[in-house]
Formats: sequence, C-alpha cells, structure tokens
Amino acid sequence: MPLCLAGAIVAAIGRPDSGEDPHLSCSAEIAELRGLTEEALRDPGLTGDPSDYVQLLGALLSFEGVEVWGEHIDGLNDEEYELPCPVCDTENFVVFGEHGYFSTTDSMYMRYADAPRLPLQPQDPLVMRGLAGRLHARMSADGPPGLAHKVTYVFGSARCAGCGVAFSVEEAVAARWGA
Repeated sequence: MPLCLAGAIVAAIGRPDSGEDPHLSCSAEIAELRGLTEEALRDPGLTGDPSDYVQLLGALLSFEGVEVWGEHIDGLNDEEYELPCPVCDTENFVVFGEHGYFSTTDSMYMRYADAPRLPLQPQDPLVMRGLAGRLHARMSADGPPGLAHKVTYVFGSARCAGCGVAFSVEEAVAARWGA
C-alpha cells in the first residue's frame, strides 16, 4: 500500500469502519510515516510556525494511534476548546492564550467581557505523566515558544461557567470526541 494511502487511512476523520485496524494492516507504512513525521518535527524550516508544528504533532499522534488527540490537538492553534460541563452540560469555552486563561459561556469572549470568566488551573509540569508529560517535554525541547505553557492548561482543569463545578479539560476533550 502506498504511504500516502496508509497515512490517509490513519489520519482520516470519520473513516468508515472496515473492521481492520490500519495500525496492524499497514504497520510498516505507518512506522515509516511516523519516522518521517518525527524528522519533520525536528526541522525548524517546517516547524517555525506554531500552527505547522501542532499540525505535524497531530499527524504523529494519529500515526501512533492516539486518535482523539491526533485529531483535536489543533485546539492549541485555536487557543480554545468548546466543551460541555460533565455535570450540567453547559457549553464552556475553555480559553488559553492571547485572550487569557479562563472558561466562559460567552462565545464572543474575544470582543466582550460580559459573561463570567473563571480562571483555569494549569497542571504542574513536574507532575505531568503519560501523554501530557510527553507532549510538554517535547514542546519544551523543540516546540515553538509558548506551546508547552498552553499544554499545562489543556491538561489542567477548568470550572464550569454555568454551575461552577471543576472538571478536567483533558477528560472533557476525550468525552466529547472519543474515548
């Protein structure tokens, strides 16, 4: 199978369920794509723009079988995730970046500050484990400035701007889009 077809199978969102796992049926091709993506992530000419770096990182995660984050790590580029509260289902905008670090129910938070803005709690990089720790370490070492800091919020916690309950941003992303 050509590399581009293997990559398309792995990275496709909403791919049909043929019953076969491309990570098994195309393992050699996916391993090669993973290696090429790793190489691209180390090339400052390809990753100088934070958006490009995040897109390549998303491809790498997809090739590794980390589907939810492979498809949705691009929230780092958007500097927000729209997530439902796990208790009351209120839609919250979890914002981390140019506009601040908070949760709100106001979709126009970038223009107006009428709705409550509840501060986010970042995860301490010293206790980040698993995928969070790996992403933080990688972004600290070779990512564009500021991305590793944003990841502490993506793997931290937010409070619902509707009911005030604290929730894990990581778990809310996984609940909305996958596992």
